[in-house]
Amino acid sequence: MARKIDGVVRVAIIGSGSIAGAHIQGFIKYSDRFRVIGLCDTLPEAIRLRTDQLTKSGLAAPRAFDDWRRMLKELQGQVDAVDICLPHHLHCPAILDAAAAGLHILCEKPMCIELKQADQIADAVRKAGVTYMSAHNQLFMPVVQETKRIIDSGELGAIYTLRSQDCFKAGHPGPTPQPRANWSWRADLDTQGGGELIDTGYHPSYRLLYLAGSPVSEVRASMSRFRCNIDGDDTSIVAVRFANGTLGEVHTSWAYDMPYGTHHIHVIAQKGQIFGSDDTLFYLPTGFTEPAKRVFAPVDTYIAQLEHFAECLQQGKRPIHSIEEGRAVLELISKAATSAEGWQPTAPWPLSR
Repeated sequence: MARKIDGVVRVAIIGSGSIAGAHIQGFIKYSDRFRVIGLCDTLPEAIRLRTDQLTKSGLAAPRAFDDWRRMLKELQGQVDAVDICLPHHLHCPAILDAAAAGLHILCEKPMCIELKQADQIADAVRKAGVTYMSAHNQLFMPVVQETKRIIDSGELGAIYTLRSQDCFKAGHPGPTPQPRANWSWRADLDTQGGGELIDTGYHPSYRLLYLAGSPVSEVRASMSRFRCNIDGDDTSIVAVRFANGTLGEVHTSWAYDMPYGTHHIHVIAQKGQIFGSDDTLFYLPTGFTEPAKRVFAPVDTYIAQLEHFAECLQQGKRPIHSIEEGRAVLELISKAATSAEGWQPTAPWPLSR
């Protein structure tokens, strides 16, 4: 068990881009539990934006750095944890450096981009005796939490199929692609680690594994690229068979919006169906023709995950998703990519339509 932290958790943020801004809302909301001590980014403007976000909320300005290794060295003994919000290919080295410094870790998805890196991370975190939490914020969606509760209670009987999806038009809404430069590091396989599936598609993937609660036994995928000017896929459909016999599907895209009438999650089971998105859940028992509807209070999932991270550090609890789950999601995506090897984009660049 990782050591507990008594009192306020002192945090250094590695990577100060837009996703760090979402995390900072949690640090602001729970300023009685967290104190941001350091900010790191190679872009001064990113540091300024995040500093302004903190100070305009009445919090102290953190120290600014442009190199995370120097930050960890200079803040040694002054911080308890790091929040890693870097491009994908930098997650593994930052995690390893933080573990070596004896710091607890919250890391944006994906945990890393290769399974051998995941094993390095597992070994480093175990040896350091620190807490690692995968920032799988969508686990805190009300519909996901309630659906998980219902599945685990046995109310639905045997689970037949699970669908988890997330689709939207990335970039501008027009039919032609954005310039490749607009995609920054996400355009390159070496820095992105893949395409849409390892990025936005990571969310429906970990939601699927969370709800299934069973090891994966088979993965088959189809991938394509319809409108995004990147090396990897912009659309993927992944079929999964779980060890308990449940069938699963991940449907995810940056090329088009959610198919009309569908939801983030859909469960078909022996005694009925559950489906919904965000804070609205529907339940259709077998034999009924109209579903019951339940609306939950809205939840900012980034803020909710920061509350959970604080509880884990201050109470010595295991995070809802740690290294094992982070690795399992990466393994699912890796198997999906392997099964879809040889796929070709729908059209060459530039798209004519």
